[in-house]
Amino acid sequence: MKHQDYVEKYSGSLVDLAKDMGNMRYDSLADFLQYLADDLMKQSEADKSRGRIKLASQLEETAQELYQAREKMLSAWKTCEPYMKSKK
Repeated sequence: MKHQDYVEKYSGSLVDLAKDMGNMRYDSLADFLQYLADDLMKQSEADKSRGRIKLASQLEETAQELYQAREKMLSAWKTCEPYMKSKK
C-alpha cells in the first residue's frame, strides 16, 4: 500500500477536510472515528506480522485513542441529539 499525503477522492485541502468533517453531525463523526480506528488496527496487525513491532505498537496506540475519541464524540451527540432535527 502506498500512503498518500492527500485524500484521493477529496479535492479540498486537509484543512478543508478537517473543517468539513467537524461540521458533520456528531454521531456520524463518531462513526468515522470508528472506521479510522478499525483501519489503523488492521494496518497495525499487518505491520506486526511483518516484524515491524514499533510501528505496529504506535498504530495500535493511535487506534485506541481514536476509539476513546469516538466514545467522547458519542457523549457529545447524546447531549445535543434532543435539539437536532431527526433523520429523514
